[in-house]
Amino acid sequence: MTFSESTSPFSTARLAEFRARYAPASFDQVGLLNDEYLLASEGRYRVYYAAFGAMPPADAKVVFVGLTPGLSQVTEAARAFAETPKAIREDPATYAGILRHRVAFAGSMRRNLCSMLDAIGVPAALGIHDSNELFDEARAHAAATSALVYPVFVGPELRNFSGGGIDLARVGLFRHMIDELLGPRLAHAPDALVVPLGVAATTGVTYLRDRGALSSDRILIGVPHPSGSNGHRARQFQENADALRGRIAAWFS
Repeated sequence: MTFSESTSPFSTARLAEFRARYAPASFDQVGLLNDEYLLASEGRYRVYYAAFGAMPPADAKVVFVGLTPGLSQVTEAARAFAETPKAIREDPATYAGILRHRVAFAGSMRRNLCSMLDAIGVPAALGIHDSNELFDEARAHAAATSALVYPVFVGPELRNFSGGGIDLARVGLFRHMIDELLGPRLAHAPDALVVPLGVAATTGVTYLRDRGALSSDRILIGVPHPSGSNGHRARQFQENADALRGRIAAWFS
């Protein structure tokens, strides 16, 4: 699947048009995932507009890359969008900080992620007390995005897309999203360590690496996805912890 700039569903102009009229009638699947906000589709995959997509700060020290927002994240982002005055929403850095605090890996995922980051020495490397600060008072150090920046849902039921072990770059629509959305976001923070979370998100990041769009020494591979449904998370983390700790120390030294 290829697009020109004029036909791309993710062009800057088209995304700005969606953002300008984004006002879901309700904060549930019916209000959030309807054709009014459908950006693109391919086969069983459907991509919807949601209030995400800010560029990371140019001086960010770390960028976390999840897979794609799920319905709960879309819901909370829509609430944040509705509750935030327009003047603040139009300040990209300020609004991105609000989303990072309220939405990024919220709930048990954030607790799990911060526990792993604490264990591999991220707070000491950044000069903060603990990793929770990256989503609060120290959030200028970090940014959060997704391999598939706008939310992907599956099938007529519009199920959350969980990756299912696939290589994202093998799906034309996903490959295009990585090229046009993720790549520029990682390039915008050129000195940040890139931390993909889980196997599927990692395939999106390594696709950029293999194309020469991202330096391999910027990527911290091996952090499991922090979802509570990832039953292998603890084992995977223990297997990788020593190597991750060494990479963190080397990158920030």
